[in-house]
Amino acid sequence: MRNQPSALTAALANVPATGVSSRKAVWIVAKNRETGAPEEVGLWTGDDDANLTVIRGADNVTVTRPYLGGGNLLKVSDIPRVSDLTAQTVTIDLSQIADAVQLLLRTYDVHRAQVEIHEIVLSPETGQPVAPDLPVFLGMVDGAPIKTPRVGEQGRATLKCVSEMMMMLRRTNPEKASYEAQLLRDGDEWNLYAGVVETWELSWGQ
Repeated sequence: MRNQPSALTAALANVPATGVSSRKAVWIVAKNRETGAPEEVGLWTGDDDANLTVIRGADNVTVTRPYLGGGNLLKVSDIPRVSDLTAQTVTIDLSQIADAVQLLLRTYDVHRAQVEIHEIVLSPETGQPVAPDLPVFLGMVDGAPIKTPRVGEQGRATLKCVSEMMMMLRRTNPEKASYEAQLLRDGDEWNLYAGVVETWELSWGQ
């Protein structure tokens, strides 16, 4: 069950009377191609750059991060909210010509980059975020195609993301039955001949 702040619950309960608006905020942890160090970029669908306070998905710690607005982040697809173990996919459309997007996709390495998406609910009275909340999506980049447009057409860059937890649960571990992996456990030589046994030819009865 999602444990959201009481202020957010109250704001959503008053939607019929006061209305509500929200924005999407995307936090990406890419990798520096030269040093391998993590490089963090925040984008959101707000009109201006802003420091947003959110609850970090990895450890539930409340943090304040800088997010770039003004058209850097164009659209986030619908985020499936399910309780089964299927891997969920989300696409994030970015402005191809934005400097921050150029830096993210062409200077940094976004392969398997961590992605965290928050839905920022804004107060109808103040226009400010109601309360820090947990992310609505945690995952990793599974593709980042860039569409270079023809003259007169509109280009865009799209991040294809997959939910990390569900994907990890479905991933097979090739080392769990290998001789090399077993050898690390106090010299266990189980599967010593696993690589060649399939070539053995044994007569019936031997």
